[in-house]
Amino acid sequence: MVNDGLELDGFTYNTIIDGYCKQGKIQNADNLLKEATYKGFMPDEFTYCSLINGLWQEGDIDRAMDVFSEALGKGLKPSIVLYNTVIRGLSQHGLILQALQLMNDMSENGCNPDIWTFNLVINGLCKMGCVSDASKLMNDAISKGCLHDVFTFNTLIDGYCKQLNLDDAIEGVSSMWSHGVTPDVITYTTLLNGLCKAARNEDVMETFRVMLEKGCAPNIVMYSILVESLCKARKISETLDLLDEIQDKGLALDIVYFGTLINGLCDNGDLDGAYKLFRRAEQEFKVSHTTSSYNIMINAFCGKLKVGMAQKLFSEMGEKGTNPDSYTYRVMIDRFLRVGNTDFGYDFLIEKIEKGFLSLLMTFGRVLNSLCVKHRIPEAVGIIHLMVHKGIVPEVVDTIFEADKREIAAPKILVEDLLKKNHIT
Repeated sequence: MVNDGLELDGFTYNTIIDGYCKQGKIQNADNLLKEATYKGFMPDEFTYCSLINGLWQEGDIDRAMDVFSEALGKGLKPSIVLYNTVIRGLSQHGLILQALQLMNDMSENGCNPDIWTFNLVINGLCKMGCVSDASKLMNDAISKGCLHDVFTFNTLIDGYCKQLNLDDAIEGVSSMWSHGVTPDVITYTTLLNGLCKAARNEDVMETFRVMLEKGCAPNIVMYSILVESLCKARKISETLDLLDEIQDKGLALDIVYFGTLINGLCDNGDLDGAYKLFRRAEQEFKVSHTTSSYNIMINAFCGKLKVGMAQKLFSEMGEKGTNPDSYTYRVMIDRFLRVGNTDFGYDFLIEKIEKGFLSLLMTFGRVLNSLCVKHRIPEAVGIIHLMVHKGIVPEVVDTIFEADKREIAAPKILVEDLLKKNHIT
């Protein structure tokens, strides 16, 4: 446009500067602003908001505050929009004291905080674990006539749940109703999850009942939490009954739900029921299994020393393109060694290392001990070589054997002797 003899106006400059900032091209925005200022453009609040937002995005806290100070120094009277832009960045970067100070400053300058201002600071306080301070701030806001929304209450309830102040979280939901704010799916999901993690199973059921009475329709996440709670309370038959209820409501069952239920069945000793449900999920409900759901079944079979079934599932993972993770290998190695199958334990360890997973020292120790007890020294040495190749120095052998509680002196001495004789380099 400039090359065609057309001068950019303020709106166009602001639009381009804002675009640069959103793309993280702060230097381009700076250069254009300098050029525009030279041509008589006066930066306005929109300009400064764009720059400050871009700098927050880049994590340049000092420069963002410098730009804000520059705006004030040039006589700009900031509105609630500019104040909230700065307070949002301060809160997100954990500078909550500065955010609180700025909120006080804006009030003194005749710009009253709005609900968005309070929400930003309350959210920042909760993220820092200062939930009681956040609650006081909310009460202060209410006393000043600033009514809060569902986001404010959800933030506080989440903070209470993370600190296991569950009675306060329950009270928070009651407070919502008294202030004319209707709890939503996020409210109840947060509270149900907190109660479940604390094993307050009766409160989970009561909260779920009240939620239904209030007309809040549950989603599959809520049902997964309900299943976890029922499993902890050993009410397995009730969890299975929920399958029909969920289908009647037209909700799509997902792998999180099945994983939760399968894990609950395993924890309650119903391995056969868990495996049947594992198969049913895929065959009847067309839900594909993940590494996590395979791990649940593999760990359960290994726990019962049914390593044949565990190996079958491990092979199935490969056939279906589901990659095992470090936990999968660790469980397989440990259980095969426990039943005396050193070959498989050794093979799984080698495969695990070759795929880039670094084993725990205890796992190395168990395989080394098992090999040395059976006088399979070359393979034990091969593991040490692999360790060295992966950056674990041979001097760690002492630690490895100490990590395995079944330490055997003879293998340890044998491996140490090989090291001293420079058989391992």
